[in-house]
Amino acid sequence: MTGLREKGKARRKEQIIQAAKQLLASGGLAALSLRRVAQEAELSVRTLYSLVGSKEQVLAAVMQQNHDRVLADLLDIDEKRPVEKLIAFVDSTYRIIAEDAAAQKPLMRVLMTFYYEGRLSPHPWWLLSTEKGWMDNAVAEAVSRGLLSDSVPSLLIGDLLMKIYLSNLRDYLFDRCELDAFRDRTVFEFWLTISNIATSRLRSRYLANALDCARRLTLPRKRPAPPKKLPESTKKHLAPPRKRVRR
Repeated sequence: MTGLREKGKARRKEQIIQAAKQLLASGGLAALSLRRVAQEAELSVRTLYSLVGSKEQVLAAVMQQNHDRVLADLLDIDEKRPVEKLIAFVDSTYRIIAEDAAAQKPLMRVLMTFYYEGRLSPHPWWLLSTEKGWMDNAVAEAVSRGLLSDSVPSLLIGDLLMKIYLSNLRDYLFDRCELDAFRDRTVFEFWLTISNIATSRLRSRYLANALDCARRLTLPRKRPAPPKKLPESTKKHLAPPRKRVRR
């Protein structure tokens, strides 16, 4: 009986998360209220509050789901391939946004603003710190397996990679680049950084990966087709009528 009750709670909580995403997609954070989330999820406000809590906790539940998905993607990669885990961190973020950019972008933009202003609340701060810990652990594992040199402290490399990731993500969130550019730039800068601290037997391979990413960044974009010339009859039709001048 307890198992059925827990499954019911999990199902209703998922309804709440999906309802919050739909509202974020249609109207941003301004559209989000407990009443509207409950209405979209087909639940009472009382049920919503008992399952999740306040508006901030609803947003935290969406962030937690993203966090859990990134972790699942990292766990899918063998522990013997820690460098690939670093790249997977970026790819996972890319996929989460690509699948639901209308909801994820406004949420992440607000969080990014609060982060740089030092106003991030404890739960998202904890999530970010945990994700930074994943990077640190992957770097430390790469060092212990002889993939990266121990000449630079693992924590310092983790800090640098996280700064690269956040800087490029911020550019996307504030419309300074496209989503694909966020991924390609971040992966390029990750490989370039990693190649500089790689052991001699792997340096050329990691540098080759960086160069492959660089080529994608420098590929010429397709120019938009020139506008078709309008036929004279259409031009005449669109032209404003001439005013008659009285003499």
